[in-house]
Amino acid sequence: MLVIGIDYGTSTNFVTRYDFKSGDAVPVQNMGGYGGNNIFENCIYIEGDGKYIVGDTAKKRQGSDPENFFADVKRYITDDTKRYFVPNLGRDVTPTEIATFVFEAVRKKVEANQNEKVDGAVVTVPYTYGKKYRERIKEAIENAGIPLIKLVEEPVAAAISFGLFSDEVVSGEKEKIAVFDLGGGTFDITIFEFQKSDKQHAKVEVLNTDGVEKLGGKTVDEMISEKFREYLKVEYSSFSKDRERAKFQNDLGDVAKTTKEALSESESEDVYENISVNGENRELEIDIEVDDFNSWLKDNNFIGQIEDALDRAIYDIDLEPEDIDRIVLAGGSSSIPIVKETVENFFGKRAESKKELGELVGHGAGILAGLSKDDSLKYTVIRKTSKNVGIALGNKFKTILSKNFRYDEFSPKTAVKLSRKGDGVRISFYEGDSNRIEYCEKIGYIETDEISDGKIYISLVREDKSDSQIRCSIYDSKENLIFNDYLKDI
Repeated sequence: MLVIGIDYGTSTNFVTRYDFKSGDAVPVQNMGGYGGNNIFENCIYIEGDGKYIVGDTAKKRQGSDPENFFADVKRYITDDTKRYFVPNLGRDVTPTEIATFVFEAVRKKVEANQNEKVDGAVVTVPYTYGKKYRERIKEAIENAGIPLIKLVEEPVAAAISFGLFSDEVVSGEKEKIAVFDLGGGTFDITIFEFQKSDKQHAKVEVLNTDGVEKLGGKTVDEMISEKFREYLKVEYSSFSKDRERAKFQNDLGDVAKTTKEALSESESEDVYENISVNGENRELEIDIEVDDFNSWLKDNNFIGQIEDALDRAIYDIDLEPEDIDRIVLAGGSSSIPIVKETVENFFGKRAESKKELGELVGHGAGILAGLSKDDSLKYTVIRKTSKNVGIALGNKFKTILSKNFRYDEFSPKTAVKLSRKGDGVRISFYEGDSNRIEYCEKIGYIETDEISDGKIYISLVREDKSDSQIRCSIYDSKENLIFNDYLKDI
């Protein structure tokens, strides 16, 4: 039996398989093409229908044929207006379709590598991403021919991986662990209570989560790219062809990423590159000190957003930084020195990582895939909803199911006065953290003919067993149950 974990990131992917002999997850080798790295870039080159190349091999096609090369689509999966024209297909495709192509390519490579069919996969999602993203990513996985075991939040996977295989986590004791996960495109900070009996038995309870949906290594790359563009005095409007503009952006992005990685390891970086602008080479020659790099991150509020999220994650549940026993780093961008320093200064203790930063989440996903098939593993994971769920009352958002409410537990009954009753009542539900409805995302609705008076009571539950679907129960004014069903998708 072949069950796998897929850490589907904004910048990179990492795939593990569960080894039933060792009771651990191990990397699927050589997934990215050239170089033999286990972690590979989340990019794709589309040769034609059913013909896709991912990872480093795809990256090598970018320069010669950028129109059929795609990256960074994860950020746009929930955008209903986003379309990409693919010349080699002769049609437009959505971000969800491109994600499907990536998962299909991954499945084929894993099956060729392991010489057997994939029987199931656990796939990671950022904790801060909502229902719409989860539905789209689930659609992409299943359309790629991968049996989905479940979606799991990235920091949950990281906590399981770190806690179970860290000898420093003492069996039998409860510890509060903060998982700081700064990846390529998203940032999560999640507080857990963790208790390990042994390497086969553990309990993980989410206490709180926070973060920024679009903050990560890509943000830093874009910031550095903009500095380089200003240095070259190039305006995007000066390009006569889309192909030339795309090449310029891709070239700058590659240099920016290399510069970011260099400044994460050394005190300075001498940048010297020839960049093509409308077919002519321009010299990009600039010396950057790490202090300059740190100033850019501060001035662009990159560090400020991290500090704000750390504050919310701790103080919203009435804890103090010193109440946290361990800080676990996950995600490749956590290795940026000023980021790590910010985290350690906030908590007043050293941050830890027991594995390659980019592998921690995928390792946990592989373990959870094994958990679904291996009865010897007894992990209890208590998940909680990451955003408030409620309804619109005028332009206000009224919370029914609060953030941090446990999965599989119904929220308290909330009284609601409806302006309409009788046949065909439709109630829309939203997800978000704002009290204004325009800043919240519509996630589903219910329709019923059972409401005969204007006052009702609503209770919601997010179910773990149904892959976090939300069930709605409605009671009449006398608190008799008159409706009980899942929200319908928009």
